[in-house]
Amino acid sequence: MKGKHQKHAKIARPQLGEYVRHEIGLLGAPCGMIAELVDQVGQRLADRYRTIYIDADHGSGEGQPVISQLTDMIGYHQWTDSSSWSDFDHKIRLSSYDLALVNGNHFHAKMQIPIIHSAKRDSLQRKLDRLDRIVAVIIDDVESPYEFISEHIGPETPILSINDVDAIVDLIASLAPPPVIRGLVLAGGQSQRMGTDKSQIDYHGLPQEQYMLEQLAPLCQSVSLSKRESVKDDLTVIGDTFSGLGPYGAILSAFRSDPDAAWLVTACDQPLLSTVHLERLVQQRDRTKVATCYHNPDTGFPEPLITLWEPRAYPRLLSFLALGYSCPRKVLINSDIQLLKVDDHSFMKNANTPEERDQLMQQK
Repeated sequence: MKGKHQKHAKIARPQLGEYVRHEIGLLGAPCGMIAELVDQVGQRLADRYRTIYIDADHGSGEGQPVISQLTDMIGYHQWTDSSSWSDFDHKIRLSSYDLALVNGNHFHAKMQIPIIHSAKRDSLQRKLDRLDRIVAVIIDDVESPYEFISEHIGPETPILSINDVDAIVDLIASLAPPPVIRGLVLAGGQSQRMGTDKSQIDYHGLPQEQYMLEQLAPLCQSVSLSKRESVKDDLTVIGDTFSGLGPYGAILSAFRSDPDAAWLVTACDQPLLSTVHLERLVQQRDRTKVATCYHNPDTGFPEPLITLWEPRAYPRLLSFLALGYSCPRKVLINSDIQLLKVDDHSFMKNANTPEERDQLMQQK
């Protein structure tokens, strides 16, 4: 029997809900109360998540704009869009956010927290079809969950008071864990100036690519080599699926293999780089940014090949590529990043020629 025909390429998809990776619908209370709770929670999570609130306008819908409008409000931007949005538009345009808090009175979300409020009992009961993954219950002016809610929860489902905002914040944070970190060593270059494969040069008693894998390993859930081609049955090698783009294509290929991970990227030709320098990127990581990286005083710009790229970098890298740019440094320069400065930046030096190799051999 012939196998089923695969019409489209099978690639890894990010684990999104209706809008973003982590989304929680709050429903069962007046919309004003939900908005107030979201504001309190969002402020306390601001240093850990880029959060967006999804709500509906209760107006009549009259006076809709004829054209879209982008207004610079000095401190922020306001965007009015006259076009209709599909489910894909939501995911594309909200790709820079980690967490969506959703007014569940109007919209469905991947996870739900019903709020037990006496004035909205009947309204909540009519929305049972939206309660397919209750992760907690919030009690307002009723002592315990309604019976029709209790039927949808287990004995270990947290039941919290609406006044205990700290507990609500802690719960939401536990439901939206940070992306795992995977390591990537760029070892697919042609080494034309060096005249020999840079990844195999022995600076530390073993091939440089292996040395860099060992530097990344303590900080990452897994480590991989980036090569021009994949190696059959070798899961530690990520082949270049964006050919002809150099490091840019290697980073995209890594994200293509796991779009939900953060990728700690290094090059194989930086023999002075060690776990100490990489660990600082992890320790000072800002998950709300596109990336965390070092400032390179020699270039005056961010150093893209010693960088921790967050998952939100993947659609941004693809967007720059669609505009005709394939320089990871340009993406960093034009993005919201965490930029670290150091007094001694010698670990950023790379060896592209035999002369540079010999010089760095003496410094290691």
